Amino acid sequence: MQARNNGFTLVELVVVVLVIAILMTLILPSYQRQLVGTRRSIASAALLQTLIRQEQYFVEHKRYAQTLVELDYPASPYAIDAQGNVLAEDAQNRIYLINLATTTNAFTLLATPQLGQAADQLCGALSLDSIGIKRVTGEADVSACW
Repeated sequence: MQARNNGFTLVELVVVVLVIAILMTLILPSYQRQLVGTRRSIASAALLQTLIRQEQYFVEHKRYAQTLVELDYPASPYAIDAQGNVLAEDAQNRIYLINLATTTNAFTLLATPQLGQAADQLCGALSLDSIGIKRVTGEADVSACW
């Protein structure tokens, strides 16, 4: 009677590793695109929330806030992380930097991608102005990014 070998052969192991590598090359880019899109949604939500604060400030003070600090943010500009939390502008886990530009009767909010999110060439920076016009600096159409 011959003893059975209960291990894997080198060929079997190479085939399994090859299949996993092929699956990863197909799945990983799609996952990364989804991750960038999700983070972009977080930035657009932050801009809309800041817009609401700015409009509330206008109702109370009869003028727009000149800085984000006046809107009760900790800094001007401020950063957000992948969960939408407000951070310092130089935080290591920031995904967007939120800034405010004002004129006498208008303002523009800008979300600039940071660190790993800066690879988002499709949409680039997102902006929202006081009359609700949405813009992007990237190659894609505004409706695809917002």
